[in-house]
Amino acid sequence: MRRLISLLTLTCIFTSLIISAVPSAGAADELVINKKARAKVGDKVKYVLYLSDTEEEIEGFEMNLNFDPSYLKTDSDKINFPKADNVVKNIVKGEVFLNWTNIFTKLNFSKKEEFLDIEFTVLKPGETDVTKFIKEIYGDDMTYIKKFKWTYDLKINDKTVIKDEAPLITADEELVKNYQGAYINYVDGMGENSPNAENHEAVTVNNSLLQNRDESIQNRVGETVTINQYGTYYQDVTKFVDKENSSGGFPFWIIGVGGFAVIAVLVVVAIVVSKKKQ
Repeated sequence: MRRLISLLTLTCIFTSLIISAVPSAGAADELVINKKARAKVGDKVKYVLYLSDTEEEIEGFEMNLNFDPSYLKTDSDKINFPKADNVVKNIVKGEVFLNWTNIFTKLNFSKKEEFLDIEFTVLKPGETDVTKFIKEIYGDDMTYIKKFKWTYDLKINDKTVIKDEAPLITADEELVKNYQGAYINYVDGMGENSPNAENHEAVTVNNSLLQNRDESIQNRVGETVTINQYGTYYQDVTKFVDKENSSGGFPFWIIGVGGFAVIAVLVVVAIVVSKKKQ
Protein backbone atom coordinates (compact mmCIF):
# COMPACT_ATOMS: atom_id res chain seq x y z
CA MET A 1 0.00 0.00 0.00
CA ARG A 2 2.79 2.36 0.94
CA ARG A 3 4.47 1.57 -2.36
CA LEU A 4 1.30 2.44 -4.23
CA ILE A 5 0.93 5.76 -2.37
CA SER A 6 4.59 6.62 -3.06
CA LEU A 7 4.14 5.76 -6.73
CA LEU A 8 1.02 7.93 -7.01
CA THR A 9 2.82 10.80 -5.25
CA LEU A 10 5.76 10.60 -7.62
CA THR A 11 3.39 10.42 -10.59
CA CYS A 12 1.58 13.58 -9.42
CA ILE A 13 4.84 15.45 -8.90
CA PHE A 14 6.12 14.42 -12.32
CA THR A 15 2.85 15.41 -14.01
CA SER A 16 2.91 18.82 -12.29
CA LEU A 17 6.44 19.44 -13.47
CA ILE A 18 5.47 18.63 -17.06
CA ILE A 19 2.39 20.87 -16.93
CA SER A 20 4.31 23.79 -15.42
CA ALA A 21 7.09 23.38 -17.98
CA VAL A 22 4.75 23.70 -20.97
CA PRO A 23 3.89 27.41 -20.56
CA SER A 24 7.49 28.16 -19.62
CA ALA A 25 8.68 26.65 -22.87
CA GLY A 26 6.06 28.67 -24.74
CA ALA A 27 7.13 31.89 -23.02
CA ALA A 28 10.76 31.19 -23.89
CA ASP A 29 9.80 31.32 -27.57
CA GLU A 30 8.00 34.67 -27.28
CA LEU A 31 9.00 38.32 -27.39
CA VAL A 32 7.16 40.43 -24.81
CA ILE A 33 6.64 43.98 -26.13
CA ASN A 34 5.69 46.94 -23.92
CA LYS A 35 5.09 44.59 -20.99
CA LYS A 36 1.87 43.19 -22.49
CA ALA A 37 2.01 42.04 -26.10
CA ARG A 38 3.48 38.62 -26.95
CA ALA A 39 4.88 37.78 -30.38
CA LYS A 40 6.90 34.98 -31.93
CA VAL A 41 9.95 35.09 -34.17
CA GLY A 42 8.91 36.16 -37.66
CA ASP A 43 5.69 37.85 -36.52
CA LYS A 44 4.79 41.29 -37.89
CA VAL A 45 4.35 43.92 -35.18
CA LYS A 46 2.67 47.22 -36.05
CA TYR A 47 2.90 50.23 -33.73
CA VAL A 48 0.16 52.78 -34.50
CA LEU A 49 0.35 56.24 -32.90
CA TYR A 50 -2.72 58.49 -32.69
CA LEU A 51 -3.12 62.17 -31.84
CA SER A 52 -6.26 64.08 -30.83
CA ASP A 53 -7.65 67.07 -28.86
CA THR A 54 -5.27 69.67 -30.33
CA GLU A 55 -6.40 73.29 -30.63
CA GLU A 56 -3.64 74.51 -32.95
CA GLU A 57 -2.93 73.26 -36.46
CA ILE A 58 0.51 71.66 -36.65
CA GLU A 59 3.17 73.18 -38.90
CA GLY A 60 6.06 70.93 -37.96
CA PHE A 61 7.49 68.35 -35.59
CA GLU A 62 10.73 66.64 -34.64
CA MET A 63 10.54 63.35 -32.79
CA ASN A 64 12.06 59.91 -32.47
CA LEU A 65 10.90 56.36 -31.85
CA ASN A 66 13.13 53.92 -30.03
CA PHE A 67 13.40 50.14 -30.27
CA ASP A 68 16.03 47.46 -29.71
CA PRO A 69 17.36 46.32 -33.13
CA SER A 70 18.50 43.03 -31.66
CA TYR A 71 14.82 42.10 -31.11
CA LEU A 72 12.99 44.05 -33.83
CA LYS A 73 13.80 44.92 -37.43
CA THR A 74 12.36 47.71 -39.57
CA ASP A 75 13.30 50.21 -42.29
CA SER A 76 12.12 53.61 -43.47
CA ASP A 77 9.72 52.06 -46.01
CA LYS A 78 7.78 50.55 -43.09
CA ILE A 79 7.01 53.97 -41.56
CA ASN A 80 3.83 55.68 -42.75
CA PHE A 81 2.30 59.11 -42.13
CA PRO A 82 -1.30 59.18 -43.43
CA LYS A 83 -1.61 62.98 -43.16
CA ALA A 84 1.92 64.28 -43.75
CA ASP A 85 3.97 64.13 -46.95
CA ASN A 86 7.76 64.18 -47.33
CA VAL A 87 8.58 63.35 -43.72
CA VAL A 88 12.33 62.97 -43.22
CA LYS A 89 12.99 59.48 -41.81
CA ASN A 90 16.37 58.20 -40.59
CA ILE A 91 17.08 55.04 -38.60
CA VAL A 92 20.32 54.81 -36.60
CA LYS A 93 20.91 51.86 -34.25
CA GLY A 94 17.37 51.52 -32.96
CA GLU A 95 16.49 55.22 -33.07
CA VAL A 96 14.04 56.41 -35.69
CA PHE A 97 14.52 60.15 -36.32
CA LEU A 98 11.50 61.90 -37.82
CA ASN A 99 11.28 65.50 -38.97
CA TRP A 100 8.63 67.44 -40.90
CA THR A 101 7.76 71.09 -41.58
CA ASN A 102 5.17 72.60 -43.91
CA ILE A 103 3.68 76.02 -43.22
CA PHE A 104 1.41 75.76 -46.28
CA THR A 105 -0.24 72.40 -45.51
CA LYS A 106 -0.96 72.28 -41.79
CA LEU A 107 -2.18 69.22 -39.91
CA ASN A 108 -5.40 69.21 -37.90
CA PHE A 109 -5.71 66.67 -35.09
CA SER A 110 -8.64 68.16 -33.18
CA LYS A 111 -10.27 64.73 -33.56
CA LYS A 112 -8.50 61.41 -33.09
CA GLU A 113 -6.62 60.35 -36.21
CA GLU A 114 -3.59 58.23 -36.96
CA PHE A 115 -0.37 60.21 -36.70
CA LEU A 116 2.00 57.45 -37.84
CA ASP A 117 2.49 53.70 -37.99
CA ILE A 118 5.62 51.59 -38.14
CA GLU A 119 5.94 47.87 -38.79
CA PHE A 120 8.59 45.61 -37.24
CA THR A 121 9.59 41.99 -37.74
CA VAL A 122 10.38 39.95 -34.60
CA LEU A 123 13.97 38.62 -34.64
CA LYS A 124 14.24 36.72 -31.36
CA PRO A 125 12.40 36.06 -28.08
CA GLY A 126 12.91 38.10 -24.93
CA GLU A 127 11.57 41.41 -23.64
CA THR A 128 11.67 44.85 -25.25
CA ASP A 129 9.82 48.17 -25.59
CA VAL A 130 8.83 50.47 -28.42
CA THR A 131 8.86 54.05 -27.11
CA LYS A 132 8.61 57.61 -28.39
CA PHE A 133 10.09 61.00 -27.54
CA ILE A 134 8.97 64.28 -29.06
CA LYS A 135 11.48 67.09 -29.19
CA GLU A 136 9.27 69.71 -30.82
CA ILE A 137 5.75 69.87 -32.23
CA TYR A 138 4.52 73.33 -33.06
CA GLY A 139 1.84 75.45 -34.71
CA ASP A 140 1.65 79.10 -35.77
CA ASP A 141 4.65 81.30 -34.95
CA MET A 142 6.67 78.18 -34.00
CA THR A 143 4.85 77.91 -30.65
CA TYR A 144 4.61 74.38 -29.31
CA ILE A 145 1.17 72.81 -28.88
CA LYS A 146 -0.10 72.75 -25.30
CA LYS A 147 -3.29 70.68 -25.51
CA PHE A 148 -3.13 67.19 -26.98
CA LYS A 149 -3.74 63.51 -26.36
CA TRP A 150 -1.43 60.75 -27.61
CA THR A 151 -2.56 57.09 -27.67
CA TYR A 152 -1.30 54.01 -29.44
CA ASP A 153 -2.32 50.54 -30.57
CA LEU A 154 -0.03 47.54 -30.99
CA LYS A 155 -0.93 44.86 -33.50
CA ILE A 156 0.58 41.38 -33.92
CA ASN A 157 -0.04 39.98 -37.42
CA ASP A 158 -2.89 42.54 -37.83
CA LYS A 159 -4.56 41.51 -34.57
CA THR A 160 -4.80 44.35 -32.01
CA VAL A 161 -3.33 43.28 -28.66
CA ILE A 162 -2.83 46.72 -27.05
CA LYS A 163 -5.47 49.36 -27.73
CA ASP A 164 -5.87 53.06 -26.98
CA GLU A 165 -3.18 53.32 -24.29
CA ALA A 166 -0.77 56.16 -23.49
CA PRO A 167 2.50 55.53 -25.36
CA LEU A 168 5.60 54.62 -23.39
CA ILE A 169 8.07 57.53 -23.29
CA THR A 170 11.77 57.02 -23.95
CA ALA A 171 13.31 57.34 -20.50
CA ASP A 172 17.05 57.01 -21.18
CA GLU A 173 18.53 60.01 -19.35
CA GLU A 174 21.31 60.69 -21.83
CA LEU A 175 18.94 60.52 -24.77
CA VAL A 176 16.42 62.81 -23.06
CA LYS A 177 19.20 65.32 -22.33
CA ASN A 178 20.11 65.31 -26.02
CA TYR A 179 16.60 65.79 -27.33
CA GLN A 180 14.58 67.67 -24.73
CA GLY A 181 13.03 70.79 -26.23
CA ALA A 182 10.30 73.21 -25.19
CA TYR A 183 7.66 70.49 -25.60
CA ILE A 184 7.17 68.32 -22.49
CA ASN A 185 6.64 64.55 -22.83
CA TYR A 186 3.99 63.69 -20.25
CA VAL A 187 3.56 60.08 -19.13
CA ASP A 188 -0.23 60.13 -19.55
CA GLY A 189 0.16 61.31 -23.16
CA MET A 190 -1.76 64.52 -22.53
CA GLY A 191 -0.93 68.22 -22.19
CA GLU A 192 -2.65 71.03 -20.33
CA ASN A 193 -6.00 69.32 -20.98
CA SER A 194 -5.01 66.39 -18.74
CA PRO A 195 -7.20 65.80 -15.65
CA ASN A 196 -3.87 65.45 -13.78
CA ALA A 197 -2.40 68.70 -15.13
CA GLU A 198 -1.65 70.04 -11.62
CA ASN A 199 0.39 66.95 -10.75
CA HIS A 200 1.65 65.93 -14.15
CA GLU A 201 4.35 63.27 -14.34
CA ALA A 202 6.73 63.88 -17.24
CA VAL A 203 9.93 62.42 -18.68
CA THR A 204 12.40 65.29 -18.50
CA VAL A 205 15.86 66.08 -17.12
CA ASN A 206 17.60 69.18 -15.87
CA ASN A 207 20.75 70.52 -17.50
CA SER A 208 19.58 69.43 -20.95
CA LEU A 209 21.53 70.42 -24.06
CA LEU A 210 18.65 72.70 -25.02
CA GLN A 211 19.10 74.65 -21.79
CA ASN A 212 22.88 74.76 -22.18
CA ARG A 213 22.54 75.81 -25.82
CA ASP A 214 20.20 78.69 -25.03
CA GLU A 215 22.50 79.95 -22.28
CA SER A 216 25.64 79.65 -24.39
CA ILE A 217 24.33 81.52 -27.44
CA GLN A 218 22.27 84.25 -25.87
CA ASN A 219 24.97 86.84 -26.69
CA ARG A 220 26.02 85.48 -30.08
CA VAL A 221 24.63 85.93 -33.57
CA GLY A 222 24.22 83.31 -36.31
CA GLU A 223 25.91 80.62 -34.23
CA THR A 224 25.90 76.97 -35.34
CA VAL A 225 25.50 74.77 -32.27
CA THR A 226 25.86 70.99 -32.25
CA ILE A 227 23.20 69.48 -29.99
CA ASN A 228 23.66 65.76 -30.56
CA GLN A 229 25.85 63.23 -32.27
CA TYR A 230 23.48 62.84 -35.22
CA GLY A 231 23.17 66.37 -36.50
CA THR A 232 23.53 70.09 -36.10
CA TYR A 233 21.02 72.59 -34.84
CA TYR A 234 21.14 76.01 -36.47
CA GLN A 235 20.29 78.80 -34.07
CA ASP A 236 19.88 82.14 -35.81
CA VAL A 237 20.07 84.76 -33.09
CA THR A 238 18.96 88.03 -34.64
CA LYS A 239 18.86 90.30 -31.60
CA PHE A 240 21.31 90.89 -28.78
CA VAL A 241 19.51 91.92 -25.61
CA ASP A 242 21.56 93.95 -23.16
CA LYS A 243 20.30 94.05 -19.56
CA GLU A 244 21.36 97.70 -19.42
CA ASN A 245 19.37 98.40 -22.58
CA SER A 246 16.10 96.48 -22.30
CA SER A 247 14.90 97.57 -25.74
CA GLY A 248 17.51 95.18 -27.16
CA GLY A 249 20.13 95.60 -29.84
CA PHE A 250 22.69 98.32 -30.36
CA PRO A 251 21.29 101.75 -29.41
CA PHE A 252 21.07 102.99 -33.00
CA TRP A 253 19.39 106.21 -31.86
CA ILE A 254 22.88 107.38 -30.86
CA ILE A 255 23.96 107.13 -34.50
CA GLY A 256 20.87 109.08 -35.56
CA VAL A 257 21.43 111.87 -33.05
CA GLY A 258 25.14 112.01 -33.89
CA GLY A 259 24.34 112.20 -37.59
CA PHE A 260 21.96 115.12 -37.14
CA ALA A 261 24.59 116.94 -35.03
CA VAL A 262 27.23 116.51 -37.72
CA ILE A 263 24.85 117.79 -40.42
CA ALA A 264 23.92 120.81 -38.26
CA VAL A 265 27.60 121.69 -37.76
CA LEU A 266 28.28 121.41 -41.49
CA VAL A 267 25.31 123.71 -42.25
CA VAL A 268 26.56 126.31 -39.75
CA VAL A 269 30.09 126.14 -41.22
CA ALA A 270 28.69 126.54 -44.73
CA ILE A 271 26.69 129.61 -43.69
CA VAL A 272 29.72 131.22 -41.99
CA VAL A 273 31.95 130.58 -45.02
CA SER A 274 29.29 131.96 -47.34
CA LYS A 275 28.95 135.18 -45.30
CA LYS A 276 32.74 135.68 -45.24
CA LYS A 277 32.89 135.42 -49.04
CA GLN A 278 30.16 138.04 -49.32
